Amino acid sequence: MLEKILDEVNEANRSRKTISKMELGEIDQFLVHSRVGRIGISLDDNPYVVPVGYCYEGGEIFFHSCFSGLKMRSMARNPKVCFLVDESLSDGSMYKSVIVRGSVEIIDDGERMLPYLQSLINKYRVPVGFDEYIGRPGRSREKEMAVVRVCVITPSEITSRKMVRALTRA
Repeated sequence: MLEKILDEVNEANRSRKTISKMELGEIDQFLVHSRVGRIGISLDDNPYVVPVGYCYEGGEIFFHSCFSGLKMRSMARNPKVCFLVDESLSDGSMYKSVIVRGSVEIIDDGERMLPYLQSLINKYRVPVGFDEYIGRPGRSREKEMAVVRVCVITPSEITSRKMVRALTRA
């Protein structure tokens, strides 16, 4: 009896769901405004996924990281990555996801990193110039620039999905 009721509920839910791809403008807006993405890398032939704060500008995804650690060593060995951004409502009535496959470049040149770091500051901090931000008390430009790296993903493939469950009236 319970199985039959569950089947009927599942069928009703399926008939009210609309799953589709996102349009290019929708993908761009979603990637620009979302705050957390998940980078998937190969860690000695095993998957490894890490959440990161990121920016999406000019068709590139970028984030910063410390120069060492599992993530950085793995990307240096194998630059092929997967990047996921998603969101959903807790009741399951809506979700969006974008998956980007591509290659990552690790930038360690301070001058090349500056525009990327400025974009990250603008998105996640109070938008002030890099020099003002790094010149705040307790910060050391020399020390921080020595350990930070910017990772830039150039997409080779982008896929998307969105699902919206139609509202029904009782």
